[in-house]
Amino acid sequence: MLVCHCYAVNEAVIRECIARGARDEDDVAAACGAGSCCGSCMPTIWRLLGEGAEDGWPCQASARVVQSR
Repeated sequence: MLVCHCYAVNEAVIRECIARGARDEDDVAAACGAGSCCGSCMPTIWRLLGEGAEDGWPCQASARVVQSR
């Protein structure tokens, strides 16, 4: 699944970044570019970072509150 349309980064690439040590959205952006442009992919990046934390990875995903208007 394509996650970042700005840089054409799919979910597998982001999962690989996390597996290789990305611990937050800044690490993911530095590794593959995802999340560094328009921001529409950030909820998916946060979800994937959170899944890493649930699997026991030493992940420091930022806590976010999304409010709908």
